[in-house]
Amino acid sequence: MQNQRFVHLDFKGIAPCFDKVHEWLLFLKGCGFSGIVFEFDCRVRWKTWPLAGMPVYSPQEAAAMVADAEKLGFETIPLMQIQGHLEWILGEKAYAGLRENGKLTLCPSSQEARKKLAMWMCELREIFPHSRYIHLGADEVDTIGECPNCRKKLQQVGRFGIYMENTALFCKKALAMGFRPLIWADMILQEQKIQLDTSLPPETILVNWQYCGSGPFHGMESLQKSGFEVWGASSIKSFWHEHPRMLLNYPQDRLINVAGWNQFEGNVIHTFWGRPGNKGCLYPPWPMSVPVFIAAGNPDCWRKHPWHDKYQKFGDCLRRNNPPEIQDMIRELDTWPCTSTEEKECVTYLQLGLRYELLFARYCSCRFSQCATDASIPFVGKNPSVYHEHFCIQKEKIQEELDILMEELADFFTRNGLIGKEEFIAEKRSIFLL
Repeated sequence: MQNQRFVHLDFKGIAPCFDKVHEWLLFLKGCGFSGIVFEFDCRVRWKTWPLAGMPVYSPQEAAAMVADAEKLGFETIPLMQIQGHLEWILGEKAYAGLRENGKLTLCPSSQEARKKLAMWMCELREIFPHSRYIHLGADEVDTIGECPNCRKKLQQVGRFGIYMENTALFCKKALAMGFRPLIWADMILQEQKIQLDTSLPPETILVNWQYCGSGPFHGMESLQKSGFEVWGASSIKSFWHEHPRMLLNYPQDRLINVAGWNQFEGNVIHTFWGRPGNKGCLYPPWPMSVPVFIAAGNPDCWRKHPWHDKYQKFGDCLRRNNPPEIQDMIRELDTWPCTSTEEKECVTYLQLGLRYELLFARYCSCRFSQCATDASIPFVGKNPSVYHEHFCIQKEKIQEELDILMEELADFFTRNGLIGKEEFIAEKRSIFLL
């Protein structure tokens, strides 16, 4: 299986409710993806982790999603984690004994932790009975070798040896269950351990995630010399520095990255993240990324799409952040041709996001001006009527407009059957200290 385009769906952030998932699967099939990597994470009621997570799907519903995807012709791959990115579990007191030296990273020396992970893998096999692959994560493990048992190993094999022992163990367990394992390759690149003199099974696939630029991508040449099969990974949606205060991301960065990876002669996973981590604030909802889904799934289709040049103009407008230009763009979005519900809802969300940018700019101008004015009052005195009009009344107007905008955003979530409404709105309201 070569030159396949997978889409990764991270359900720990904003995601569609069960009744809406089928519509998204149909849309993704139309985009041209050949497979889906399902990262259910904290959103399923796992038997292994009954006291953790924010579950919205039952195991039966998760299995139904997978079966639906396979019926549509998708290759399906579950994604779990085996050491890092398990804060949603380890943050609970019930599982504190699995932590590495009290931190929210799984201790690889814990026999109970290994038993739990094996149980979780069995649950995933039940949900994915026909899947040939499993993604074991294994990325960004920042705490290694700190507990007493791990410190003993540290002297013998080092940090990377501890990490690789645990990774190899679960790759072998995956193979025993009929899964071919994939792991993210960042830890291997970070340690510059390309020649893997470990017990890592030769069937293991290394996935090189690089979310910036268009290539050549860091580490690809050296990974391909390791003797292991190597896949690539782009990002349709992931971290950007201003995401906590924005409803939108900058589309050009994502379009450039997916286009670069689509030139790779091999399999690619186009990742679609819900949060920067289990404890991070939410990324925007799925409809925002409709154009990048299309570009990732079928580059030729995107080049011919009527939105191709318009979306570039939209991204330029967002970066310049010029209020009159943004107002024009909000009106121009009404003229974008839409051939699907997903495209219509994308346009609606882009308009909401631009209106939020305009309101945030007004809020910043008002707040910063008031701060500076308050600092000057001890020196020059205060004009009460002007102060009241410029700051007090202006903030009341901003509050009223924010309330209206948040009501429309709530309606958007409800209409599209999206989970995470209350949290996302609370985050975006919190930026306005009114």
